[in-house]
Amino acid sequence: MIARPQADALLAVRAAEPSVLSVYLTVPLDLAEHRTLPTRARELIKAAADIPPPRGAIVREPDLAAVARAVELHSHEWLGRTMAIFACAEIGLFETLPLPGPITDRAVIAARPHVRPLLAAMQRHPEYRAALIDNRHAWVFSVAGDRIETVAERTGEGVPSTGYAGWYGLEGHRVQQRVMTLARRHFRDTAAILERAAEASRLPLVIGGHENEINRFIGELPRAVGDSVAGTFHADLATITPARVRDLADPVIARFQAQAEARAVGSVLGEPPGSATTDLAGCLAAGRSRAIAELIVPDDQLLPGYACDDCGALGVGAGPCDCPDPAGACRAVPDVLDELARQTIDGGGQVISVTDPPFPAAARLRFAVRASQPGGRRLP
Repeated sequence: MIARPQADALLAVRAAEPSVLSVYLTVPLDLAEHRTLPTRARELIKAAADIPPPRGAIVREPDLAAVARAVELHSHEWLGRTMAIFACAEIGLFETLPLPGPITDRAVIAARPHVRPLLAAMQRHPEYRAALIDNRHAWVFSVAGDRIETVAERTGEGVPSTGYAGWYGLEGHRVQQRVMTLARRHFRDTAAILERAAEASRLPLVIGGHENEINRFIGELPRAVGDSVAGTFHADLATITPARVRDLADPVIARFQAQAEARAVGSVLGEPPGSATTDLAGCLAAGRSRAIAELIVPDDQLLPGYACDDCGALGVGAGPCDCPDPAGACRAVPDVLDELARQTIDGGGQVISVTDPPFPAAARLRFAVRASQPGGRRLP
């Protein structure tokens, strides 16, 4: 699974010319369909080079051949995965990364790797913790893509059987009280393990087990851990396997992430004027001023435009910006939203991808910013 350091390394890459190939390719499970994959990759790249307006994109044959060769040689290792492939011989770049979830096939040619799909995949398929719990046992797993590892295991103190009630049920009552006391101690000890893990990394938490035990366990969680709970699933601890834990927990995380995206859209729409913008011009002006705390962009839209390396202006169309020498500073880019995402991350902000948002782009702002006209000129 791709990790944040790999994404950060790609964000730092830049070529002198628009010659970096970024290819996102879904590899089918059926091996019979793999013979056409190298051709499919070439078609995606050719289509990217032909997209108007002309951008001066350079598709070098060694890069094209390297992508096709990697697909031909390794597609059987990538069954059912979406692969991100980045190639540019000019700067010695060639990297293949399996993504943790599906992404629309596309190719982009630019001076930098096209990273928005990669960031969206990481957002929707984060690393998380899964905890299995009952009155006596607990396991804590770390889940990242296809990998699941046991990071903690605990067995609580044994309790006597509740089947013997004694005279008038008195002994049964005492046993039941003992069971509840030991279970509460076990839950608190397990919660302490999760609290220490939460201090090291703020990851979502999914809890599995029987409903009544899950509810009692959640009641024992400290606030920091309780706030990280993404959801729960029902499971029999006597028969479940780690792979099954992942299968049950992944849909919980998917729902959690979808709800987070919906909350982000609703939140930005509810912000007062000056605290947010829901139009593209406002987002571009805020990005230029490093004012974006949280940027919300659509998944699949590519928006050609320009970027100025001197003043930081971004715009749709051919420009120019308001630099003294815009011709020397402005460069055509295949996706202004990708440049805006980079600008936001560089400024310490967060980027959120959503499906079919009710705006072209939106941003929560650190401070109010005046919008700019197309071409980078500020509105009076």
